[in-house]
Amino acid sequence: MKKTVKIILATCAAVVSLCLAAILVVTVVIDPNEYKDEIIQLVRQKTERELTFEGDIGLNFYPYIGFKVGAVALGNAPGFPDLEMARINNAEVSLRLIPLLSGKVSVGKVILDGLSLHLVKNSQGISNWDDLTGVSKEADITSTDLPTAPENGGSVLNFEDISVQGVEITGANLLYTDLQKDSETSIGNLNLRLGAIHGSSSFPFDLGFEFKLDQPNITLQPQITGNIQLNPVAKTVAIENLALSVLDLSLTGQVHAEVQSGAPSFYGTIQLANTSLRELITKFGVNIPDMPDSDALKRFSAEIEFSGTDNSAALKALTIKLDDSTLTANGKIVDFATPQISINALVDAFDADRYLPSQTKPESGNKPEHKTDSAQSAKELNLEALRNLTMDAQLKIDSFKVRNIQATNILINVDAHDGVLSVAPFLNLYDGKFEAHTRLDTNSETPIWSGSGTLQELDTRSLLQDLLGKDVISGTASVEYNLSGSGLTPDEIKKTVSGTAAFAVTEGAVLGVDIAKMIRDSWNKIMGADEEGDETGNFNFSRLEASATLKNGHISNNDLLFDSPLVESIGAGWADLPDNKIDYKAMVTVVGSLDGLEGEILDTVKDIPLPLRVKGKLNDPSIGLDEEAMAQLLVTAGISIGLDTLADSLLGEMDEDKSYVDEAGADDSDDDSDDLFGDLF
Repeated sequence: MKKTVKIILATCAAVVSLCLAAILVVTVVIDPNEYKDEIIQLVRQKTERELTFEGDIGLNFYPYIGFKVGAVALGNAPGFPDLEMARINNAEVSLRLIPLLSGKVSVGKVILDGLSLHLVKNSQGISNWDDLTGVSKEADITSTDLPTAPENGGSVLNFEDISVQGVEITGANLLYTDLQKDSETSIGNLNLRLGAIHGSSSFPFDLGFEFKLDQPNITLQPQITGNIQLNPVAKTVAIENLALSVLDLSLTGQVHAEVQSGAPSFYGTIQLANTSLRELITKFGVNIPDMPDSDALKRFSAEIEFSGTDNSAALKALTIKLDDSTLTANGKIVDFATPQISINALVDAFDADRYLPSQTKPESGNKPEHKTDSAQSAKELNLEALRNLTMDAQLKIDSFKVRNIQATNILINVDAHDGVLSVAPFLNLYDGKFEAHTRLDTNSETPIWSGSGTLQELDTRSLLQDLLGKDVISGTASVEYNLSGSGLTPDEIKKTVSGTAAFAVTEGAVLGVDIAKMIRDSWNKIMGADEEGDETGNFNFSRLEASATLKNGHISNNDLLFDSPLVESIGAGWADLPDNKIDYKAMVTVVGSLDGLEGEILDTVKDIPLPLRVKGKLNDPSIGLDEEAMAQLLVTAGISIGLDTLADSLLGEMDEDKSYVDEAGADDSDDDSDDLFGDLF
């Protein structure tokens, strides 16, 4: 037995010695640099490119089978001006021999230093890598060329038996030039390091590079770290402890992917740490306009949980926090080819006024001009994406404020299918309820739209107080409309809008309007006297209502009704949106009374309609009483008042004269009568 063992050991020693001797001979005798010319010639024949060796090729055989090459450059494709497409400074890979004897593969550290790659697409759309990606007809690969599983009794290399000491790519640079778009994109100073890889064990990685765009001008320097775990048997890959830092953004998370029954799937989570959007936007060269709140955009964070397959994706949970507002959402996309999207989102509270640019009052006399030149008309939106969109979305907002107008309990339903988009909002607005439905059909060349809605029980005083910052009108308002048209530019909407609309305000008041003073000022103007001070008091009314018919931008109304204890009014007229014109007349009739001079004037014109005219440009109309007709009425009232005063005076004088006659006797009455008429005339 001992003799047998000795023979086996001696045989093994002889084999090992023979192998070592063979390795020594090959190492000494074979010089791989002698084959450079053959390699260059082979590359030239296959690719019509020049391969240049600027360094030596080195081989090691023990304890590693090693391959090392110095600087190498690959020429560009024919027709491209640059001499080189790719270059490396140094590359190195090795394989340990001893583990091979036990059926294991142990690769040393893989090193690639100074890789430079310049990809170009010329003005004709031809790329300098097109010739490398094509498969030659002479080298077509068929299914029979693919490796097959070994027969029974064979062996397959186990992934657990493979190890790599690490991968190190340093100083890599990639430049992509698109001459069609006259743009450049580059990835520079790329460094990738992978830790020791052993079967399905987790290994760390570290990736950093500089990313540059020239259109727009952006420079980023992301740094990514984490741990990767591969399991070919279970067909899974996981990235744990993922961390990405770029600019002021810091993201962490994890991603898992697997293939089961031939179908890939993935899931993961990502967290964005709190950051300042204000500083981030500024770093992209964008100037942030002045905002009322200097702390706006300073706090932003997000958390995302997602999953998906090769044909679907799900947003299982999304939380975004911006300053004092929080958005939560979930949704999914099914069938990427013809997407079917569903989204549900909730916002607790959002104050848009914090983010709107501060309003500045225009200088006196500089009113914006109304431009009607068709050359300056907006272009129709490209709605091609809506024609293939299938979406069901719902947005809830607990409270929302914009331009100081506040709404609560907002619910917006959005539905899109077969090229038709429907939006149905509902909200509470100053004790009122607004409900509407809007439909947009994009199947024709010019989109067709329609909309209807109702607003009930609106507190107009609170609304206008928040909007204008002062009391204007009080009362309870209701609005109803049913409109349709085509086109989405302002000009097209004005030209095509048609339908009906109506509104009513009940139990209200025009606040700060003193009717008595307005009448007195009109009288003073006719008489050439100065107007009095500011208006005080309110003008109460019980009802203000009107309806309108619209046809291709022309609005007609003939049923304006205003009812108050002092005056009543009816009105009729028209407005034309395309021509920016209005001509409207309301007839105001006095039905009540006031004290003093204005009361006497009102009594004189009582039950006589007074004309109120609105005329001119829609964006800058002239509004007021028809002064010519008003003057005639007031003059008539003045004459009437003067005659009444004269009559009263005459009657008073006559009463005194009668008393005098009774006392003095009939003989003196003639002379006294002459004196009386002389005084009067």
